[in-house]
Amino acid sequence: MRHRFTLFLVFGAVLVALGEWEAHSRKFGFADGLNDAWREFCVSNAADQIGEPAVSFVRINDEYEPAIGDSFTQADYATILRFVENFEPESVAFEPNPVFDPNEPINQTLELLKEAALPLPAMTLGAVAENGQAPQSPEEKPNFPALTAVEGDVASLTPITRVVAVPDQQLLANGQPAFTGIELAGDAEKQNERRVNLIARHGDQVVPSFILHALANHAEVALDQVSVALPPAVGSPVVKIGEVHEIPIDSRGRMKIYEQSGIDTTFYPSVSAFHLALTGEEDETIKKLLADLEEAFTSLGSNLVVIGNDRKEARTEKVSTIPRSVSRAELLTRCIATVQSGRYIEWWPFWARLLGFAVIAGIAAYAFKGSRTRAVIVALFGAFFYFGICAAVIFKSTLAWAPVFAPLALFVLMLVLAFVLPEPAKAREKAPARSSEPEGDEKLAPAS
Repeated sequence: MRHRFTLFLVFGAVLVALGEWEAHSRKFGFADGLNDAWREFCVSNAADQIGEPAVSFVRINDEYEPAIGDSFTQADYATILRFVENFEPESVAFEPNPVFDPNEPINQTLELLKEAALPLPAMTLGAVAENGQAPQSPEEKPNFPALTAVEGDVASLTPITRVVAVPDQQLLANGQPAFTGIELAGDAEKQNERRVNLIARHGDQVVPSFILHALANHAEVALDQVSVALPPAVGSPVVKIGEVHEIPIDSRGRMKIYEQSGIDTTFYPSVSAFHLALTGEEDETIKKLLADLEEAFTSLGSNLVVIGNDRKEARTEKVSTIPRSVSRAELLTRCIATVQSGRYIEWWPFWARLLGFAVIAGIAAYAFKGSRTRAVIVALFGAFFYFGICAAVIFKSTLAWAPVFAPLALFVLMLVLAFVLPEPAKAREKAPARSSEPEGDEKLAPAS
């Protein structure tokens, strides 16, 4: 038993170290498919808690080029809004803060943005706030709608002092501003603990973010029905959007970015503004090009539509589970999808993963006490119960999972050692018997 268990501990430590390193670095990706399949299996056992998102991302990326000159005009953004309006969306959130060249004639006399915005549902309009100096002009004064159903101490919420990027005035004819980010917020983040502000404080008022405003807008919940509960009124801070969504936050009003939730760019519909501009064309080549996007186009009529700047220079955000940088608009869309689906999913903490490995080591110690048959049976039943408890009990109660490569590899190692190494009894039979006759000088010594 001792020999088999010692080898299990040695090789098992190597497998655990390899699994943990790969899970964090995703260097080679050999465990990605296995981990993704395991996570989604766990999700299938919590269908009453986790649903599907209802958000579609319209990406203004590098494929979509200005119609005139090198910079975007009112006409470019108005065209995108009109294309979206053709799908009769239920709600729209517009993230960019366009600045137009005043020397361009098309930006001087026409109100193209206003004309394109008015037929749409009332929009959520992105603005960039700052926690720094006081407003230097009336345009920089925060003019966000306030939340009225607030309990607890708001002093710990991230403050806002001014707005450094405002929505275009023409868009404000059919929308309300909400902040997409807070510069100089001073938010110290732990590793793998990225967060975004869901609410903030302006003076003695609590104001919603772009994420929260858009979610309430799509759920048709008035802002006076959005409630905030903070300590000491409650133990764990939370934001509730009517009876539709309940979102955990921290004391600063921030929502965690659940990087291990399985949400990526394939989890919700996403279309390029360039492809949107091709809809309605009769050319057969274009129709074939757009055929795979038909479902995404259809979703624009029922989902919350987020229109965002996704050009190369805007992709400055990093998410550990996505192998490229993402734009702020994509990050906001990801957060919206998290809330809508209820995917507040994360990994077990490190100490819990170590405890899991210790449990498997205990199973191995028990398995290797007996025969090969016993070791195989214990390993198989041990794996069944271990993964069953992880999926049906732990995940369902905590929405936390652990990468599956290392524990699965340990059970496989247990089976391999059970088959390859001899049983303890047979190993003793093969060992040379110790002689009972005295050796050396003892044989020559006279009896006393």
